[in-house]
Amino acid sequence: MNKILRVASILSMLAALSACGSKPPIQPAVISNSRDAMSLGMRAYADNRYLEARGYFERALVQYRSVDDLDGQLDVLVDLADSALGQGEYTAARAYLADANNILARGKSAAIAPHVALLNSYADMQAGDNAQAAARLDKLLAEPGISADIQQAALFARTQIAFDLNAADTDQWLDKLSTALGKNPDAISSARYQRLQALAALKHGDMQQATTLYQSALDNYRSDYYRPGIAATLEEWADLSIAQNDWTDAHDRLYRALQIRLWMYDRTHSVKDLEKLSEVDTKSGDAAAAKQDAQLADYLKNGGNPGQLPAPP
Repeated sequence: MNKILRVASILSMLAALSACGSKPPIQPAVISNSRDAMSLGMRAYADNRYLEARGYFERALVQYRSVDDLDGQLDVLVDLADSALGQGEYTAARAYLADANNILARGKSAAIAPHVALLNSYADMQAGDNAQAAARLDKLLAEPGISADIQQAALFARTQIAFDLNAADTDQWLDKLSTALGKNPDAISSARYQRLQALAALKHGDMQQATTLYQSALDNYRSDYYRPGIAATLEEWADLSIAQNDWTDAHDRLYRALQIRLWMYDRTHSVKDLEKLSEVDTKSGDAAAAKQDAQLADYLKNGGNPGQLPAPP
């Protein structure tokens, strides 16, 4: 081989080696599979498709457990608990959070502990244990250095509990929350705050102000297409209609809320809406409708599929 050909051969070999070295390493399947599942889960969660999100997160959890990745497991357990709470499935959420606490006890990812504590308080609230939730939240809010978003979420929950317990310091909690929100909160935070303001207005006997605030909250939630907030506002507004013996408006708002809760596969809140619909239909003299509402509520209580629930009258 002459000199020119030898040099060309060497350059060709070096180029091939260089190209080989520039290729990114192939990721292990466990990494790509878990990341893909988490990404799809978060997309479903953002669209309030909580049942679907849980399915994806469960896939990711299997992947993380298959390689004993405790940090990955902790992240996905928090997302699973959050999604379960979105469906009102507080028992499932508590199971996920118990697993998360077991991992935290091993000294893993301590930074996520405040989020776990917050979700535990949400589970307590859904279970009706407001005293336990308040104790958790008071402890969380007393911790130094918690992030602004966790503090704000904790203040929302603690203020709601103050109203639920008809506590004497509800106005003080509302003031603390207002300070934490600042001057330009996002649409969802504004709507959540307006719902609490509506409770304050009702406490002081101003039903007209409460009505105005519920309408504003509903508009804010709709602008962000946030289904849980839309449903919650309609349910709380229906309670106001019931207090005013306005059975037509109460039925309308509860029915609309029910459609949203069923879409989200939220069994817990769907049952509550149906039970209130039964009460409203009884008050308005429609015994047949009230009976069907009660039967549908029993269907869900006994494990029926929210996605296959026949439409109430």
